[in-house]
Amino acid sequence: MARFLVLYRPNLTTPWPVAPKRAAEIIEAMLEDVGRFMEAGIITDGGFFMDGNSGFFIFEGMSEDVYNLTNAFGPFIQFNIKEIVPYEKGKSMLLDSLRMWMLSI
Repeated sequence: MARFLVLYRPNLTTPWPVAPKRAAEIIEAMLEDVGRFMEAGIITDGGFFMDGNSGFFIFEGMSEDVYNLTNAFGPFIQFNIKEIVPYEKGKSMLLDSLRMWMLSI
């Protein structure tokens, strides 16, 4: 199972409802969805950034799962998704690449 860093922020190209009550309802529904994903263990960590309108999740699953999860928040939220390679695996891959490069010189 892969891990992903999912950065999120409002999609400023999509108009939010003008009525504050409706905008609040949308945000509350999104927070409830995130809570359910956290309870299910799909989102293993998350938080808000100090800018007050963005944050992150650590998501575990397949790329298709991340796609489905993020689409559930559209069109109001914009995502930047990065797959996480564990440090030891990434270190090994980097060293292997360096060795191959040194052999080619």
